[in-house]
Amino acid sequence: METGYGWDTGLVRKLNEDSVFCSTFDLRTHSGIVSAGLFAVADGMGGHDAGEIASDLAIRIFQSECISGLLARSLTPGLPLMAAAFSKANSAVLEAAAERSLQGMGTTLTAALVIGQDMYLAHIGDSRCYIINTRETLQVTTDHSVVQELVDAGHISPPEALTHPRRNEITRVLGYSNNSLPDLVQIKLYAGDNVLLCSDGLCGVLPSDKIEETVLASLTPTQVCADLISQANLVGGPDNISVIVARPSGLPSWQALISAKTGVSTA
Repeated sequence: METGYGWDTGLVRKLNEDSVFCSTFDLRTHSGIVSAGLFAVADGMGGHDAGEIASDLAIRIFQSECISGLLARSLTPGLPLMAAAFSKANSAVLEAAAERSLQGMGTTLTAALVIGQDMYLAHIGDSRCYIINTRETLQVTTDHSVVQELVDAGHISPPEALTHPRRNEITRVLGYSNNSLPDLVQIKLYAGDNVLLCSDGLCGVLPSDKIEETVLASLTPTQVCADLISQANLVGGPDNISVIVARPSGLPSWQALISAKTGVSTA
C-alpha cells in the first residue's frame, strides 16, 4: 500500500490546530496476511492552543485504542472497533476540556481502517474522506455543519457552500458532549481506488473536481499531498491544510462486479 501525507498552517492562521496519523502494517486474518492501514485527520477548535491540544489528544487516543484492539483482538476488526476508539477519544477530550484554560475545545475526527479490500470509516465533523478513481469521485463522509444542512434542504448549492458566511459552523464534534456519536461506514475497495482524508482547509477551498484531477494526475501519494496543499495555498490558504492519500494494492478489479459503482453500507 502506497501512502503519503502532509499538513500546512496555510497563509492566514498563525497556529496549526490539525493533527494527522498515517500508518501501514501487515495484519494476520482468517484469510492470511493482508496489508492494512490506519489513517486519521483531526481539525481542532478552541481558544489559544486548545484546538491543537484537542486534535492531538483525539488522534493519540484513537490510534492507541485501535492498535490495542487489533493486537488483543478484543473487538472484531471493523466498525465496532472504530466506534469504541471514537468513544474513548471523545471521553478523553471531554475530560481534558474540564480544565479552565481548555474549556470549549473540541475537534473533528475522520478515520479509516483499511484491511485488505475492506475499509471501515468513522467520522464526526467536517473533515472528509473521498474515494477517487478513474470512474468516479465518491465523497464517503457527510459534513456535520450548518452549510451542509442548508445544502440538504436545497437552500444553497454545494459551490455556494464554499463561500457561505456560516461555512465554519460545525454541528457535531468530539469533546462537546457524551452523545457525540460518529457516522460509521463500511466500504469495499477495488483496484485503482485512492483513499483521501483531509481537513476542511483543503475541501473547504478546492472543489471536488479539482481534487480529483490532482489525485489522478500525480504519480505518487506524497506528490498528491504536496500538490493539493500548494493549490489550497494558491487560493489564499485561509485555514490549516491536512491531507492523507492511500493507494491500496493487490485488490480485485471492479469490472468483476455487476455494478461499477463503489458500494457503501452505513451502520
